[in-house]
Amino acid sequence: MEDEMIRESVVREALVAEKTNKPFAREALLVAGSILLSSLIITGALLTQSSPKVVPTKGGDAQAVAPAEPTDTNATVSIDDDPILGDKKKAKVAIVEFSDYECPFCKRFHAETFDTLVKEYVNNGKAIVVARDFPLSFHDPVATMEAATAECVRKEKGDSAYFAFGKAVYANTVANGKGLPAGKLDELIRATGANVTTVTACAGTDAIKEEIAKDIADGSKVGINGTPSFVIGIIDEKGQVTGERVVGALPIDGFRTAIEKYLK
Repeated sequence: MEDEMIRESVVREALVAEKTNKPFAREALLVAGSILLSSLIITGALLTQSSPKVVPTKGGDAQAVAPAEPTDTNATVSIDDDPILGDKKKAKVAIVEFSDYECPFCKRFHAETFDTLVKEYVNNGKAIVVARDFPLSFHDPVATMEAATAECVRKEKGDSAYFAFGKAVYANTVANGKGLPAGKLDELIRATGANVTTVTACAGTDAIKEEIAKDIADGSKVGINGTPSFVIGIIDEKGQVTGERVVGALPIDGFRTAIEKYLK
C-alpha cells in the first residue's frame, strides 16, 4: 500500500512537471516505472510461492503438484473397524494405510515395498497393517467401486481375503481411474472364494458408502490429502494410533526409519 501511494504521488508530480516544461518529468517517470516493476516482481513471487506448480504429464495433460507437506507430521488416528493384517494383541506398532486402488503410487508401493514391510514387521508380531479407504475424486467412479468391492469381499470372507483381493487389484489395474480389464473384477472376486453376485450387490449399499466416507473423513482430519499416506505409531488398547504421518510410496528404508523409533 505504501509503495502504491508513493508511485501515484511520483507519477502525478511528473505529469505536472512535464506540462510546465520542468526537467523533473523524465527522471520521475523512470522512478515510478521502477517502483511499478518492483511491485510486479514481488507480487509474482508471492503468487508463485502460494500456488501449486503445474507440470505436464506423460500423456500431455496438465497436473497440479501439491505444495510441500507441513513440517508438523504428528498424528493420532483410530484403526476403526477396518481390515487388519497381523496380530493386534501382540503388535506394539500400527501402520495405518490410507490408499486408493487407482493411485499409481499406491500400485508401486504394493509392488515394491508392501511385502517386505509385512515380512520384516508384521509376520514377526512387531506391527500390524490397517487398511483404510481414501479413493481420490479424480479416480472415481472406479476407485470407489473397487474400494467398495474390497470391503464386501472382506464382509463375506474376512480380512485375509480382503488383503489378497487388494493385492490382486493393484497388480492388475491400469490405474489412474482406468481400472481393470473387462471381466477381471469378477475373476478376482471369485479367486477369494466370495460370491460375485453377493459382493456386487453389497458394494452398492449405503452402509458400504458410509464406511468409505468415514475413512476419508478420518484421514482428512489428520492431514491426509493424497495417497498413499500412512499414520505410523504406537497402538493403545482402545485402538488409537499415536505417531506420525508418512507420505508417499517410500522404499523400505523410509518405513524402517519411521517404525523403529516406536519399537524402542
